[in-house]
Amino acid sequence: MKISNVSPALEAIDNDCSISAKIVCLTGDEHASVFAIELHPGQFIPVHYHTKGIEMYYILSGEGLILVRDIQDARPTWKHILRVSSGDCFSIYPGQVHKFENNSAQNVQLLVTAPMSHTNDEDRFFVVESDS
Repeated sequence: MKISNVSPALEAIDNDCSISAKIVCLTGDEHASVFAIELHPGQFIPVHYHTKGIEMYYILSGEGLILVRDIQDARPTWKHILRVSSGDCFSIYPGQVHKFENNSAQNVQLLVTAPMSHTNDEDRFFVVESDS
């Protein structure tokens, strides 16, 4: 059994260089894990997608924008641009190109449930911003 707390876990780590934000695995295994993510004002999770497994997001604090489109969609425009804030939750499905932006003046903290492969090059495919 593993018990983790979001605040000390985020305080103890540096930014993940691949997404330029703090991300830490709180508990889980390669099939399903719970991650805490912290984005400072102006930070974002870059445009990317996954081929398998669902991601479930819960906004602990702060607010931001989630941008989503389907990988099959050849148009470089977002299908959904939604403002989310503390208490909101949403899911990202395989093949959905997505980006999360903190465009507010406060930090945003997220809890994310996803396979471990979503945090490495095994099943995380970045998309060039101009192509998104």
